[in-house]
Order: sequence, then structure tokens, then C-alpha cells
Amino acid sequence: MIIYLFQSLISLAALWYYRDNRIRYLTITTVAYFMSYFATGDFDISLSLYFGFLIIGAGLPRNIEMSSLFLLLWLVVYTIVGVVFQDLFATATALITRFGYIIIFLFMLLDKKTDSLWKADTEDYRFIVRAGLITELAIVALVWMRTGIGSRVVAGNQPIGAGIVIGLTAVIGWCYLRKMFTAAETAVYSLISVVVTVLSGTRGYMVIIALPLAVVMLAYLLDLPEKGKNALIRIGVCCLVAAAAIICLFVIDRGETFIQVLRLDEGLGYRENENFFVKEIMRRAPWYNQLFGFGFGGNASHVSGFLDVVQQASWNREFMFPRLLTRTIFHNYWYTVLFKTGILGMFMIILFYGLMLRKIFCVKGQSWEKWMLGMMVTGNIVSLTFHITATCSIFEMLLVAFFIRQLENEQIEIRERKKCEERVSQYGTFRKFC
Repeated sequence: MIIYLFQSLISLAALWYYRDNRIRYLTITTVAYFMSYFATGDFDISLSLYFGFLIIGAGLPRNIEMSSLFLLLWLVVYTIVGVVFQDLFATATALITRFGYIIIFLFMLLDKKTDSLWKADTEDYRFIVRAGLITELAIVALVWMRTGIGSRVVAGNQPIGAGIVIGLTAVIGWCYLRKMFTAAETAVYSLISVVVTVLSGTRGYMVIIALPLAVVMLAYLLDLPEKGKNALIRIGVCCLVAAAAIICLFVIDRGETFIQVLRLDEGLGYRENENFFVKEIMRRAPWYNQLFGFGFGGNASHVSGFLDVVQQASWNREFMFPRLLTRTIFHNYWYTVLFKTGILGMFMIILFYGLMLRKIFCVKGQSWEKWMLGMMVTGNIVSLTFHITATCSIFEMLLVAFFIRQLENEQIEIRERKKCEERVSQYGTFRKFC
């Protein structure tokens, strides 16, 4: 409990000290959460505290959009049903760890977009990146001191490495495209992020970071901020480095290190047991469970042939039998959504990501920034097949929502500037006429 107390005290101190700079407050709160998560090896309480402090930082919604309101009402209904008629702890766990990132994203978008508390400059962005990278490197060092150099970066049974850097990718790319970070600074930050992600051994994280970094890498090669002045030199150097890497990895090493690092030889593991269990249970479930799921706090023990399904799903791994008897949350996020909220829930998650992409691409101009954010969202969608949303998606979606706000703020400022210019022009014409 002392660890959670320290996490709370640090977050409260940051809330007071950075009361006029919300992005720095959220950075410190995120660092406190990950260190608490690492120290305890469990994220149930630390993530709940983190979620609460993020809600405080985001503030109460001030703008209402029907699609966002529809999503929030959907979560509220399932939460009420889970608390009143099902299991309180299971409901809270599902809400925060599997659907909390949706709430954080919507709260950020529904807040007043031009709030001065959310303004950030180059030093603020540099603060986010450096604090995040230092925290990640400290966690890697501490894990290796405990379990040996080269071991996978985990806390308890959960991967903790790269939980911050996949969100920082958006900050690094944004600052490079906006000329806030130099090319050299961007390259260093990106390289550290990639190394930490690979060391995490989490394939879902690798997917998330690869897509937005591909956009940043293309912008770097084309030297877009400087209008292509160094493009040919950078392309040539990168081709030489890529050729050397290919020779070392696939000719000399025969791809063994590449396969081992990316865990391409491991398959799905016990995820295949979970996937089979959910598919078979949903096939046998009554129509109302297929449509609405079993709820945030419910289970499928009442389904006809439940024990037979558990037995079939654990045929090649005996240790999975007792787990599947009580498990209602699965590594494949899509199967978790289907199990808990049914076909309706799948539709709502598609609606959520559709809303996010529409928010990104409906803003005029800034195409490279929009493509980078769009690739980050796409990476998140794809990666949900491999990982749960607890440790990374909350911070990642917070930053995506933050940058969508920045894009929309710029459009608001442009419209206000045009209106002001029109008023000045009309006033000047009126004076001339008089």
C-alpha cells in the first residue's frame, strides 16, 4: 500500500505544481503510474489511481457531441448493470482496464478545446519525451538487474516495457514535422523508442510504434521540414545502413536473432485456447448474450455445455482448464469485447475508432501530422489482436486526443483570425465611405 500512497502523493503534488500546465501534470502522473506498476507487479490498483488522476486532469466535459455521448451512455449502462446485478470488482476491472481508454479519449475531446491549460510549447514536448524515455530506460535497467541482461521487460506476468514510448512516438513525430525538434534529436529519440519496444518483446507494441514511425521516417528521408535539402544524402545513408543490417541479420546470422527478438517462432500460445473458448461459447449462447454479451461483471457459466467447452478449449494445456472456468477477460481485445458486450459492443468499438479517424482527417491542412496520427490509430486497432489495453492504450489515446485538439485549435484560431480581419476590413471601408 505504501507504493500506491507514493503514487497518489506524487500525482497530487504534480496536480498542484503544474495546475497551469496540464500536459506536464499528465506526464508526471504517467511516470508515477508506471513506476508504481513496476514496483508492485500488478496494475489493478495503480491503474485505477492513474485513471482517476487522468479524469481529474482532463476535466469535466464542456461540449456535447451525439456520437461521443452515445458511447459514454453505452459504457454507463453496462457499468450500472455490472455493479447492481453482477460482480462489482469484475465490473470495475473491465471498465478501467479494457474500456478506460475510450473514456479518457472522449473526455479530452469533450473538454473546452481552447482552454489555455492545454497549451504546450517545445520545452513542454521535450519534457514529455525525456521524462518518458528516462522512465523506460530506468525500468529496463531495474528489470535486468533483477532477472539478467537481455531478459524480457515485464512486471509480474505483464509486459511493462514500451508502455510509454508508443505514446511518445506521436510527440516525437509531431515535433519533428513542426520543426520543434531537430533531425538529430528526432533520430536519437526514435532510436531509443525502437530499442525499448523491441526489448519489451510485445508484438502488439511493435505494430503500434512501426506505423507512425514509418510516416516520421519518410518525412525524415524526404527532409520535409527543410524542403528536401538533405533528402538525397539521408536516403543514401539509410540504404547503406539497411543493406548492412540485412546482410548481418539474414546472411550471416540466418535470421535467427531476428526471429528470436520478434518472437516469431512462438505462435499464439495459450491465446488460441482463449480464442476457441470465446468462439464456442458465443456460438452456444442465447441470442440475447450474442447480441449484448455477458456484461462487464458477468460470466458464461449458465450457457448450455459450458464445462464441455472449457474441456475442449484446454485440450492441449491442462493448466488452462481452471483458468477458463472463471476467466472473462482475454488477451485478444476483440474477443473480450465480444464476450462482454456482444455484437452491439463490436459495433460500438468500430464507431469509436471511426469517430477518432473522422476527427483526424476532417481537419483541413497538416496532412503529414494527420497521416502520422492516423497510422497510430491504425496500429492500435491491429495490435488489439495481440495485447490487452491496460498498460499502454490509455496514455496513447490521451496523446492522440491531445493532438487532435491541437489541430482543431488551429482551425478555430484561423477562423477567428479571418473574422477579425473581415471586421477590420469592413470598418476601414466604412470609415473611407464616411
